[in-house]
Amino acid sequence: MNSEDILVRDLSEADIPFILNYWFHSPTGFIESIGVDPAKLPSESDMKAALIEKCRLNHGLAQSKLNALIIVYNNKPVGFHTLFPIEEGDYGIFHAHIWDPAMRRRGIAKISYRLACNIFLKRFNLQRILFKTPKQNIGAIRVKEQLGIRYIGEENVSFGIVRDGTPAKVFEIRKDELEAL
Repeated sequence: MNSEDILVRDLSEADIPFILNYWFHSPTGFIESIGVDPAKLPSESDMKAALIEKCRLNHGLAQSKLNALIIVYNNKPVGFHTLFPIEEGDYGIFHAHIWDPAMRRRGIAKISYRLACNIFLKRFNLQRILFKTPKQNIGAIRVKEQLGIRYIGEENVSFGIVRDGTPAKVFEIRKDELEAL
């Protein structure tokens, strides 16, 4: 995997169909296998409208405030990183999703994590980024371990679209540790 072939960029309206397909048309059981509660997802049309609005509002800003970055491999969008929730000036919780199954387990995330963390730390003036990864999502945990992101414990999580009470491994990277990734 050549790092020059991978970049991250802000979400655009052209990316929205890929995201909707990932959340609403993945194979049966896939999103549940990564700890998502389908009942906590908005409707597909509501998610589409919210993403379009997010892109349009951001377009009018002098500097981007998007919390969604698209992972691009060889000029093709293959996934996304989001940061949610965010406590600007302190921390955000990082999420990563590769929507193209053929692109999973190829090392893309090992490069895109670094790129996205760097953008998010600066964009939201963060001191640290947390990763609260459902324990059953072995691949995502392995990426953090391979990158050397510090493991800080476990907790049961209940935020966003994650199934309430999901056991998660928690990792943290501080602003001053990013260069070591």
